[in-house]
Amino acid sequence: MQRRTYLTLAGSIGLLTTAGCLSEEQGDHEENPDPDSGSGSDSSTSSTPDAEQDQDDDCRIETEIESDHRYDEWQTVSAGQSITLRTELETDDELEIQAVQTDDGARPRVRVEDPNGDLVLETDVSERIERRSTARQAGRYYIQFENTATMTTGEWDLDLIVHQEVETEVCS
Repeated sequence: MQRRTYLTLAGSIGLLTTAGCLSEEQGDHEENPDPDSGSGSDSSTSSTPDAEQDQDDDCRIETEIESDHRYDEWQTVSAGQSITLRTELETDDELEIQAVQTDDGARPRVRVEDPNGDLVLETDVSERIERRSTARQAGRYYIQFENTATMTTGEWDLDLIVHQEVETEVCS
């Protein structure tokens, strides 16, 4: 019998606490039904937006560039072959591509296609390629490193880095 009394008492306290919280929340949001009456509740609600306005005035948006290394490896590519990497980009992300010849072999050529298959970047064959391309649309981009030599293997250091602008609200 004592256990039942204890549980009933605990349940009643929880119910009263919840009911008290609900009535306090409703009281905070209650508006004055008569706009012509000069009660003090109207002045307290108008001070809250001013306080929020002051806080908003102390906030600013800072923009930072974050860099994400998506690929960083050495690759050996046989004559006439290529390596294709793919990466997801958001609109306005900047893709940095580096391809560096690491031996006396073949030199690479780089091609980048957007999600529609359109060619957005193509380089000439070179010992050192460093290019940046900005994504015009979100989606999967394909980056091809091609060995155009007919008989020579190439060893290359390949890097893909994505640079993204990140906005952060800073309040003082």
